[in-house]
Amino acid sequence: MLVYGDLHIHIGRTREGQPVKVTASPQLNLEQIPQTAKEKGLGLIGLVDAACCGVLRDLQRLLHTGQLKPLTQGGYLWQGLLLLLGHEVEIAHKTGKEAHFVAFFPDLTLLERYAEHVAPCMTNPFLSTQKLRMSGDAWLKLVVESGGEAIAAHAFTPHKGVYGNCVRKLGEMFAHAQLIAGLELGLSANTSMAAQIADTHSYAYISNSDAHSLTTIGREFTAYDLPSLGFRQWAKALKNLEGGIVATHGLDPLLGKYYRSFCRNCQLLAEGDDPVLRCPRCGGPVVCGVWDRLREIRDMPEKAAERPPYISHVPLMMLPGVGPRTYRQLLKKLGTEIEVMYTVSLEAISDVAGPVLSEQIAAVRTGNLHILPGGGGKYGRITKAQER
Repeated sequence: MLVYGDLHIHIGRTREGQPVKVTASPQLNLEQIPQTAKEKGLGLIGLVDAACCGVLRDLQRLLHTGQLKPLTQGGYLWQGLLLLLGHEVEIAHKTGKEAHFVAFFPDLTLLERYAEHVAPCMTNPFLSTQKLRMSGDAWLKLVVESGGEAIAAHAFTPHKGVYGNCVRKLGEMFAHAQLIAGLELGLSANTSMAAQIADTHSYAYISNSDAHSLTTIGREFTAYDLPSLGFRQWAKALKNLEGGIVATHGLDPLLGKYYRSFCRNCQLLAEGDDPVLRCPRCGGPVVCGVWDRLREIRDMPEKAAERPPYISHVPLMMLPGVGPRTYRQLLKKLGTEIEVMYTVSLEAISDVAGPVLSEQIAAVRTGNLHILPGGGGKYGRITKAQER
């Protein structure tokens, strides 16, 4: 069974209006997430704030009212979606630098047990992505003992990515790094870029959105082959024990907001074939780009990795000229966003939204978009569809 999954979705507010992910939209809530995910074409979603106190209470209510249906192999069926319950945390390395990790659990009982142990180690267990006063090894041991699976979140970004911000090898962060199940490629890297680091070859590569709004759900996703729906089937697919990962669909790295290094003082975006770690104009610090960081620490050449394919994905709303009205018309008449971007005929798209958009989607499908690269916290920009 082919299932498209986005396992990094935040919660903006609880049912009672309490903030969870402060930087996320208030509309990103349990009432609206499942419908949006289905419109995108997803069949599997992960909530990374499920262990936050208010969200946990809301999930218990959904279970009690029968809206969450437990599955034999773990996870829940929620409005036709497979739901995995996750928790993102911030863990400090001995150097003082920090990185984000996400743990997923088979059911609410195990999640609650885990939450009871980590809550005293956080400043505010009601809020998302708290810094843990707990070693990485203690956290990872707790996750495993609670039946969970751990993932390195946005592993290569300069903002709290473990390779992008902290270490060259996960063994520098954890004594038993082999217990990490996978790495999120994270909006500014693709498979061939990640594969330059030999240490990453031990882990599954996955793509997720890190959604802070309804619009950004599904902007990156992974295609899984699952024999049936369930947490344990997903965990086996990560490890190629049964089923597997068919493909990762992520932003073209050029579109990522941390693709190349950027000097905020000079407003200068790095160029050229060498990594830029200091501003070439003023000599000052830069926001290190994912491309630049990987070139700095790589121990293998960049080449096509022996992995499931990385398919450069462009969210429909990132295409020039696509606003909410056009977006709604396309979905109403043609299907889900994933279907529009990959399988609906170009003629049908042209009939609904005009030839310019159908040409842009053709360019997405063939990898021929013209993109101005991003960096320093600003996304890359699509100018127009043309041959590179």
